[in-house]
Amino acid sequence: MPLDPLRPAIDRRSFLMSAASLACASLVLRDARAGVPAAKEVNLVAAPARLPIVGAPYPETDVWCYSGQSPGPEIRVRQGDHVRIVVDNRLSEDTTVHWHGLRVPNAMDGAPDVTQPSIQPGESFSYEFAVRDAGTYWYHPHAHSAEQVGRGLAGAFIVEEQNPLPVDRDVVWVLGDWRLRRDAAIAEDFNNPMEMSMSGRIGNTVTINGRVPTRFEVRSGERIRLRLRRAADRTARARGRPHRARPGHARRFDYRHDRSTRQFGVGDRHVLPGSRLQARRGRLQR
Repeated sequence: MPLDPLRPAIDRRSFLMSAASLACASLVLRDARAGVPAAKEVNLVAAPARLPIVGAPYPETDVWCYSGQSPGPEIRVRQGDHVRIVVDNRLSEDTTVHWHGLRVPNAMDGAPDVTQPSIQPGESFSYEFAVRDAGTYWYHPHAHSAEQVGRGLAGAFIVEEQNPLPVDRDVVWVLGDWRLRRDAAIAEDFNNPMEMSMSGRIGNTVTINGRVPTRFEVRSGERIRLRLRRAADRTARARGRPHRARPGHARRFDYRHDRSTRQFGVGDRHVLPGSRLQARRGRLQR
C-alpha cells in the first residue's frame, strides 16, 4: 500500500506513548545497572464515589477521587526512594496526574498531550521516578484540572528526610474549598471565565482532609509536625475568615489543648493555590 505523503507516519499520541515508554525503560535499565532497589509501587484509581463531605444530617456528596478517597491516599516515601505509580482511569473523561513540586523526568510530569498522552477512560498509565527532595508535595490532574480538582481529585505526597525530625506526630492537613449546594451536592458551574481570570473558583465549604473540621485534639507538651497543603484553586487566608461547617452556615474551627479551647490560626498568612506550609520547631515554614 503506497504511503500518503500528506499523512504523518506516526501520530502525536503514538509518539508520546513511545517517548514515555522509552523514558521508563531507560530509568529501569539505569537503575538495574546501578543496583538501585526496586521501585515502591502505588496504585491509584481515579473514579466517581460518594463521600460524607459535610456530614449528618446532609447526604453524601458525589465526588471524583482516587481509590475511593478525597483527598486521595497519602503517598509517603523516603528521600532517595524510587516510586512506580500506576493510575487507572475509571472516569468518564480523560485525565493525567501531575506531581506538584517534585522534580521528575519530563515524560512523567503529567502535562496532557505535551509530555504524555491523556489517560483515556478505561486506560492506565505508569509513572516512575526517583524522589530527590524531602518535603510536602501533592498530586492532582493536569487534564481539565479546574473541574477535576474541584470535584475532589487531589492527594498529599510526603517525602521524609533521610533523618526525619524527632516529633511525636507528623500530621498532614489537605485543605479543600468546595462549592456545594444546600443539598451538599457539588455546584456544576465550573470553568467560569471571570473566576478563572481572577482568584479561582470560590467555594463555600472548607474541609480538612475531605471533611468539615470540628476539633483537633493535642496533648500538653506534645511535639507535632503539621504539614498544610492547599488543594483548592483559590487563595485562602489562614486567619480572619470563619470556616464553613455546612452549606450556607458559618462555624469556627477550633482545637483543644489541655483543658482550654482556642480558635485555630497560623498567623496572618495567605495559603496560595497549591502552596504549602509546615509548622515545626515552633515556626512556620513555606
